[in-house]
Amino acid sequence: MRQWKRILITTTLLSVSLFFGTQQIYAQASGHASVGLGHGEEGFLHLKEMIKHLEFGLKMPDAGQDLKSHSTTSIKHAREALKHYDEALKHANESLGRTRNQMMGGGEGSGSSHEEDSSDSHDEGSH
Repeated sequence: MRQWKRILITTTLLSVSLFFGTQQIYAQASGHASVGLGHGEEGFLHLKEMIKHLEFGLKMPDAGQDLKSHSTTSIKHAREALKHYDEALKHANESLGRTRNQMMGGGEGSGSSHEEDSSDSHDEGSH
């Protein structure tokens, strides 16, 4: 009888320890994933800003031939990257059980609303 008590107590303590240990590991993993998602969202916004600046540079009257020939290709690739970025962020949000960050915009993430945002009301040369 005494041995059964010892086995029961040992099993209970081990189970409780494993339960709380697993919770800690899960919380830590979720924390790292959350930080990673935040960095991904920042990168997404930076890529959108890069596209705006390239488009603005193309509209400048003194845009050089190199800028004209290479920036159109880079804008095309950046828009494609935004689509993939948006899809990755959507899956990351789902995996963490979150709703989509409103700053990221909705839908496809192709940057289609960036033309409205890229008005000449801010000083492009200040960066």
